Amino acid sequence: MGLAIAIALGGALGSIFRYYLSKFLQDKVGIDFPFGTLVVNLIACFLIGFFFSYFVEKLAVSPAIRAFLITGFLGGFSTFSTFSYESYNLFMNGEVFKGMFYIFLSVFVGIFVTLLGYNTGRVL
Repeated sequence: MGLAIAIALGGALGSIFRYYLSKFLQDKVGIDFPFGTLVVNLIACFLIGFFFSYFVEKLAVSPAIRAFLITGFLGGFSTFSTFSYESYNLFMNGEVFKGMFYIFLSVFVGIFVTLLGYNTGRVL
């Protein structure tokens, strides 16, 4: 039961943080592109790579803390469903290039920053 509570608490905090950070970034940039979600998801990619490598290779962290941060917080912080919905909307609005660009950035840059985060965690 302790892991479930850690995941639930982390998920709630991650979701709230995602909402406000994504909205803040979107408002600051002010362009017709899902920039806020993209940046939040890329940050989450870096952090999940970092936490996995750092917690496993450098720091003995309890399963509850790993579950809170990785499964809970980062699971709530990044959201594939929002990414999918925004991609769908771009295509449905006839913005095919924007949609493809968004998908490319999210997937390929996301994989790259996950690798970057993982290697950063290994070096520290």
